[in-house]
Amino acid sequence: MCMRDKRENITDCDTRHGDATKNKGNKLKKEEKQRRKYLKAVSKEEKRRRKYLKAVSKIKKKARSELTNWSQYGYCLKDSMMDLGVDDGGSVLEIDGLGVSFAEFSHTIEKRHVPCLIHNLLKHWPAMKRWNSVERLMEQLKGVACKVGSDDDGYAVRMLFEHFVEYLRDPEHGKKDDSPLYIFDSTLVEKTTLKHDFIVPYIFSEDLLKYAGKSRRPPHQWMCIGGPRSGTSIHVDPLGTSAWNALVCGHKRWAMFPPGSVPEEVLKPKGVNSAARWFDVVWPKTLLDSWEYHKPLHVVQGPGDVIFVPSGWWHVVINLDFTVAVTENFCSTANFHKVFMHTRISRPKMTQRWLACLSTVRPDLARVGQQIINDDERCSDISSPSSSSTSSGGSSSSSDDENSASS
Repeated sequence: MCMRDKRENITDCDTRHGDATKNKGNKLKKEEKQRRKYLKAVSKEEKRRRKYLKAVSKIKKKARSELTNWSQYGYCLKDSMMDLGVDDGGSVLEIDGLGVSFAEFSHTIEKRHVPCLIHNLLKHWPAMKRWNSVERLMEQLKGVACKVGSDDDGYAVRMLFEHFVEYLRDPEHGKKDDSPLYIFDSTLVEKTTLKHDFIVPYIFSEDLLKYAGKSRRPPHQWMCIGGPRSGTSIHVDPLGTSAWNALVCGHKRWAMFPPGSVPEEVLKPKGVNSAARWFDVVWPKTLLDSWEYHKPLHVVQGPGDVIFVPSGWWHVVINLDFTVAVTENFCSTANFHKVFMHTRISRPKMTQRWLACLSTVRPDLARVGQQIINDDERCSDISSPSSSSTSSGGSSSSSDDENSASS
């Protein structure tokens, strides 16, 4: 080989070595860039996780300050907590919503104060497709602060929806807690696009309290979102209202008792402050032959079902899996008398405005309301000290008037 060929070979080797070194350097730079990107992502995720855990700790403490151990009963480990008769038909009347008119429902169900489970009312709701998963809900609720409870002073405790979803999936929180946090928010529908996804079922379309004025009427419509074991403990709906609950996703277990059928202290024993605790402590007693009170009506509500709860009925609800529902308390002709009697006492200013509006749109009900006021005032006059201090003849007359008013 000549000197020229040797020099060319050496040059080629140097070039290849240089290219290899350069490629190796580029590869190292690329790997270093990827490593830094990964570390940055990990750091970002760690910060996000710390922020979430801090929020959860603060929210749980504010929402239920009396609890120091959220999993003291170990309900997440008890299969029986969710095996509450999902496969049985229950004892609540079931009807097909497609085959009942507004008038028929009002006369045969509502005026008779009969709870019922209604099928086929929600098939036309866009919500049946848009609310049927966490991912779909996230499209509408990401970044929205949802009410998950109240603090000791009665103020709303709120949680970002994305934090709530992470909480539900967290093995140390939502999956473990005996009675997990539960979104029960009366402002969520109005302040988001959720309001476009449903309409009030036609058989519940008579909303008399709207005539009290939007700014004066009490909260009446709520979004309900929660995981297994969450729910609402035993209660009666406020102001004598009835309620409907439309379930879009998941399953709910209901137990209901007629007004006055069971003493309140029996239904609400001390220390039983959640649906999960009620179904663990009280529910088994109601199934015994030794239970001396009215047996509960019970049913499992599934996707697309609507529950009607009449005025005055005690009810408790537990979520058996991830559920999404909307519920509303309402006043109709059927329960107007009872609602008006409640609002006259607890919300007198609202009742005055309500009565004034009813005199125009529903004069028949306005007369009923005015009669309730007149009867109350007459009874008040009869029972006043000045009446009781009259002569015996006057007392006898007053007593007769009072008995007449009571009847």
